[in-house]
Amino acid sequence: MENPLKQIKGVYFDVGGTLLHPHPSVGEIYALVLRRWGVDLPAEMLQAAFRGSWSHLTRTPKDFTNEETEKEWWRKLVRMTLEARESPKDFEGFFDDLYVSFSSAEYWRLHDGALDCIHALRRAGLKTGIISNWDHRLRSILAGTPLCGVMDEVIISSEVGCEKPDLRIFAEAARRWDFEPAELLYIGDSVHHDIEPCRKLGWSAVLIHPHEPVQAGVSVVRNFEGVCRLLGLHAGE
Repeated sequence: MENPLKQIKGVYFDVGGTLLHPHPSVGEIYALVLRRWGVDLPAEMLQAAFRGSWSHLTRTPKDFTNEETEKEWWRKLVRMTLEARESPKDFEGFFDDLYVSFSSAEYWRLHDGALDCIHALRRAGLKTGIISNWDHRLRSILAGTPLCGVMDEVIISSEVGCEKPDLRIFAEAARRWDFEPAELLYIGDSVHHDIEPCRKLGWSAVLIHPHEPVQAGVSVVRNFEGVCRLLGLHAGE
């Protein structure tokens, strides 16, 4: 039986948790910036608090997103993360410092094999791009990583006014390349935000680095070599 992915002409990627991950960790970055503002809290505790705040706030999708609403969302998340804990007297100064820190490529690392996979896709003549729930800071992060120059399209939620799993952001991505749904593949780490909307639109979708229960029928790979194998490519070529 012929591999249906042989039709693929373009591959879009999620960013956070898929291509990039915070380094050393969110909790350690919070702890580092807090120390600059006179507060010493354990990184492990901050990491756990961040995860709880993230889980709570991401349950409710945004109807609209832009730079202002994105920054306010992050301010709310940081306040929630530090709730009932010692907080800098100048919270706004601290928050701005933290917000800018996460815009630096210094605190982000590529997942192993990601760049080799992207190069293999491009050598095979496929377009590569990004669809991400992020804000303008993503562009400065990408500029400081090897991803700069290997993406044909970068679609950021705050710039287009909607975010995953809203089907409109995927429809905008398809429009920019003028490909049929069956010619598009999306790689992401969330069933809800990445896999389900793609399926509704007729795209192929692959879950990578799964961190949640996966229902039957979802295509899953553990690493970027697995992505290449699905497409009949070799990342090392």
